[in-house]
Amino acid sequence: MSITLPTVKAKVNLRLLSAGHLFLPMNLFVEGADLAVHKVPTMSWAIEHQETARTVILDLGVRKDIENYTPAVHHRLRNIIKVDVEQDVYDSLSQRGIRLEDVDTVIFSHLHWDHIGNPRRFGPLTQFVVGPGAGNLLRGPQSYPSDHTSWFDSNLFPPGQMIELAAANDSSFWSPLGPFPETHDFFDDGSLYIVNAPGHCPGHINLLAHIGDGRWVLLAGDSSHDLGIVHGTKKMAIYRDEATGLPKCAHQDRVAAEKHLERIRELLKMSTVEVFLAHDDSCFEQLYQRFG
Repeated sequence: MSITLPTVKAKVNLRLLSAGHLFLPMNLFVEGADLAVHKVPTMSWAIEHQETARTVILDLGVRKDIENYTPAVHHRLRNIIKVDVEQDVYDSLSQRGIRLEDVDTVIFSHLHWDHIGNPRRFGPLTQFVVGPGAGNLLRGPQSYPSDHTSWFDSNLFPPGQMIELAAANDSSFWSPLGPFPETHDFFDDGSLYIVNAPGHCPGHINLLAHIGDGRWVLLAGDSSHDLGIVHGTKKMAIYRDEATGLPKCAHQDRVAAEKHLERIRELLKMSTVEVFLAHDDSCFEQLYQRFG
């Protein structure tokens, strides 16, 4: 069955925001990759809706003041993973001429530390949208400060400003689109869809944006860490977890992550669709120039 997307006139403008870099051992993400550590971006995006002049941000990247992450994340960044945040998302927004007070919504692909930045720098009118199930990471005894080993800070968002999307089985909110069983038309005009993208971690979502003339971009977050895996020319790395002795990969639910990748491959059969990953180092500079 052929995959189709709706024909719409409404579109959004995408502007790539530099939001820090990570140094990652790619052998933990790509089967057969060398042992070298690669410098990769953590991409954020400004999404400008032409009809309403609303500005939405996808992800906030890495914060400069890493000591203000939870103690577990801070320890990780001091001892395990190196980051380079010469320019954070707020510097990039300023360079693009986008004021924080003009951002009405920040959507998070997920709540891992390299995507959350510092939401409290935004004002009281900004809403923070997270995927289904992500809110549980910030509540209860499994979050910081109740659990000092947690990556997830219960005080991440100002009170009353987080919106958690409906559960995946809520058909009053989610609708099928193309190969994806759960999508939500964010602006109600077909220009931007939130795509439920389970597998990487709870609440992982993608955004499917119409950028004009029938051309679409899937902002795929951490659905994969290498486009070769998306295209099926490379395989996801699976390795032994030293703590448990069990097989492990970059995704919390490998089966769900692989199923979502299959759906992305179906989408890519359309010649008018591009896929951008949050940590793709192969085209960051070109994208930064293209979506400046």
